[in-house]
Amino acid sequence: MRLSYHSLTLWISTTAASAASASAFHSRPAFFTRIGSQQFRQSSSTVRSMSSTSADTLRVALCQFHVTPDKEKNHATAADYLDRAAAQGAQLVVLPEIWNSPYATSAFAEYAEVLPQVGDTQATTSPSSALLMERAKQHKMWIVGGSIPETDDGQVYNTCLVYDPTGTVVAKHRKVHLFDIDVPGGITFRESDTLSPGNSLTSFALRDDLDVGVGICYDIRFPLASMLMCQSKPNCKIIIFPGAFNLTTGPAHWELLQRGRALDNQCFVITASPARTQPPEEEGKYPHYTAWGHSTVVSPWGDVVTKAEEKEALVICDLDLARVDEVRTSIPIGKQKRTDLYKLEDVKSSS
Repeated sequence: MRLSYHSLTLWISTTAASAASASAFHSRPAFFTRIGSQQFRQSSSTVRSMSSTSADTLRVALCQFHVTPDKEKNHATAADYLDRAAAQGAQLVVLPEIWNSPYATSAFAEYAEVLPQVGDTQATTSPSSALLMERAKQHKMWIVGGSIPETDDGQVYNTCLVYDPTGTVVAKHRKVHLFDIDVPGGITFRESDTLSPGNSLTSFALRDDLDVGVGICYDIRFPLASMLMCQSKPNCKIIIFPGAFNLTTGPAHWELLQRGRALDNQCFVITASPARTQPPEEEGKYPHYTAWGHSTVVSPWGDVVTKAEEKEALVICDLDLARVDEVRTSIPIGKQKRTDLYKLEDVKSSS
């Protein structure tokens, strides 16, 4: 199940995506270009990037589905994707940002739930969390639960919970950087009208030699946060961003930012987005938000390993984690920093 640059087989859902992936792999420098036979197979809703077996491989699944105003329907969809990911042998599954609620500031408080804390094994009054806990335990897999609106002490947060294979909450990330933008002729959105920001960076240990960083959407635009995660956790080889970019920022920045963070930190970057939905013919209770889609996996070399398009898709990808060490050894920027001139400091921990 190894994602290897030496012997690779891809199953991609569209011919265009296949050609793009093949081109990206062939653009690697010499030590990355020894690629065996490539096969591309059509699959209506699954994007797969898989190959030979390695002891240092992690199979991940990215769930890209339509989000509706019907919370129960969203729960059923998420459950179906989690079950399908488990059937494909996924060890780590990622859901999209705000998957149980419309992405609208006026909806967040209504859909918000009281979420469990790190270490909890019960979901209290949160049906969304209960679903993820149950599936993590049932399938014995890690789940990065995208994000859902959380209510706590009169505040509403955009929150991601991470569950281990026992169904225990092992990490809780509240979106640190709120999405407040005003692009003339494009989009205006202010999360801060409803949401409060989180106050900490987040990572979790998937195993003794593997840490995973977590951010949410707009957090990806702030490179120092990702760099600090990797600086404080040298075994941080993956950073995950559930996100819902839009039709203005998506085509311009979505892939660029992921590749940038992957290059900055020489690690895998994973994103999971809602699938794109068309505006309804009649305006509903909440303003319609059109997500960009294109859930993606980017390698430590900074190229796109695999990605979905805008439609619903389950992305299955095997990460060859040995590639992180290979890239960090080949271009050792971690050892070449001029700390006599500049330094990245964890202000919160040092205060």
